[in-house]
Amino acid sequence: MTVLLPGDHRPAANPPLGASRSSSYEDIANTSSVTPPYGGGAVPATSPRVVTAYRLLVGMLGAIWLANAWFQFSAWVLHAGPAHPAPLLGVLNGSARHAPGWLRPWSLRFVHVVAAIGPQPTAIAMVAIALLLGLAMIFRRGLDVAGWVGLGYSLFCWVTLCALGFPYTKGQTDPGVFPAYAIAFLFVLAVAPVIARAGSAQTRPRGWAWRGGALLFALLWVFDAVLKWSPYFLGHFLSQLTAAVQGQPGWVATYIGWIIAAVRAIGPTPVAVTVAVAETALAFSLLSGVLISLAIPLGFLYSLAVWTTAEGFGGPYGPGGTGIRGDVLGNVLIYALVFLFLAVGQRRAVGSR
Repeated sequence: MTVLLPGDHRPAANPPLGASRSSSYEDIANTSSVTPPYGGGAVPATSPRVVTAYRLLVGMLGAIWLANAWFQFSAWVLHAGPAHPAPLLGVLNGSARHAPGWLRPWSLRFVHVVAAIGPQPTAIAMVAIALLLGLAMIFRRGLDVAGWVGLGYSLFCWVTLCALGFPYTKGQTDPGVFPAYAIAFLFVLAVAPVIARAGSAQTRPRGWAWRGGALLFALLWVFDAVLKWSPYFLGHFLSQLTAAVQGQPGWVATYIGWIIAAVRAIGPTPVAVTVAVAETALAFSLLSGVLISLAIPLGFLYSLAVWTTAEGFGGPYGPGGTGIRGDVLGNVLIYALVFLFLAVGQRRAVGSR
């Protein structure tokens, strides 16, 4: 079974006797609905339209990192004062407290290192990294370096700022935003050769980075889906929506209030079960490739639905900024961006005939 990978332009197999080459491409394209996006395969060369779409997506990720830099600068530097002289140190201490036993000694050691260096210089250095990553992706300069640095830095922040997502309490079902950031940077590494500069001799994405990002994204959805079946999530679904209203501006609170009213009318438990079923179906499709052409756009829309309800558009955006632990603008927004990468690749695959 052939799996389609964006931009890989190795020649397709010869069509059967009496069949045209275009029909053979149709046969290959049809397999895109039953094969996972992390496999190997062959499609025609990447088109200029697809390259433009990749540039736009990388620029969107860059804009998110610029927002991340600003909010972290606001929370960690601008709003530091006598009451909270080192907000970053407070975040790291909280992460160390929530870390599992095997990770806690390392987390506490890192807290001591930051205290010795100085929390404010460390905060400024971390903001500078986020700023440089954002600029590199917006202006498409040094994308290979930015991809590797962003991948490593995301994993580093996942450990230090988020303690690998721990503790998984009160219905939490995702491991934090930084795994999604790391996956997004794998897609940046995948498409960097074709978008970095005009006239590049490289005409196809890096297959290993694309496949790795797609596989890890599928596993991330498997992780989320499994935890959605936890008794706490199923029994406290409504409380997560009501918590998202706190501190929001009026129009966001009103919108989420409509969603809460609809959930109450239907019943919180049936809605929670429906959410668990939906995420399980998305995870299965991403992992197996079954109905992948349908799952990708539905996954994008589902991610936006979660972002605008349970995550309250990533807010509230009050004093000190949002996303002090890194989940700036919301977690699921990055999921939606990854779905757009997959959608561009999938569209290229089925449209190449």
